[in-house]
Amino acid sequence: MSAELTETTVRYLYATTWLPTETNEWKVAVPGGSTKAVDTAGNLLHIAMWHLRRIGAMEFEQLRPYEQERVRTLGGRPFSSFTLVDDDARMPGLEGALLDAARATPPGDVRELVRALELDNRGPWHTVCDHCFVEAHAAGLVEVKGRLFRKVVFTDMAAVEALRERNDELRAARGEYLDAEPDLTTAVIGDCLRTVADAYSPSLGD
Repeated sequence: MSAELTETTVRYLYATTWLPTETNEWKVAVPGGSTKAVDTAGNLLHIAMWHLRRIGAMEFEQLRPYEQERVRTLGGRPFSSFTLVDDDARMPGLEGALLDAARATPPGDVRELVRALELDNRGPWHTVCDHCFVEAHAAGLVEVKGRLFRKVVFTDMAAVEALRERNDELRAARGEYLDAEPDLTTAVIGDCLRTVADAYSPSLGD
């Protein structure tokens, strides 16, 4: 079953090997450890979008150059837009969640697409990572331990290790994509990061 995992979930399993792990910022539990929360969610979102674009299910366009935004009103102006190309596409994991969100969202704003995932205001990064966790858990690869301090632990290291070569291939392929289209990449990742960070409002709700 693990061989059928989406690309984003494979990368999620190895998150501690390629994402920042400093502990002085918000953190999110990932398999085998924890990583910087906003960076993790933003990058996983972009990986899923890149995968959907590569298979022809979704397309993206840069709307304006990336820039620092000190003040954002009503979510800010997006750097990039999306178009759902294959309305019939169905996938598990984060890719599937984005496809569902795209079907429920008018074509356009990538920030609006991410918000359509119904991010948890107390931990929007959990919303993103949980889509990957659910897929990996269904494959028998991970489980959650602990209540007060949540940990995501591996349950089948042999199966996870068997995915290492695929993870390395996907990481290299994404690197080539980043190098080939840096402006579009920066725009989409920028929108993903900004939207996740802006969604964090723990004072809202109960």
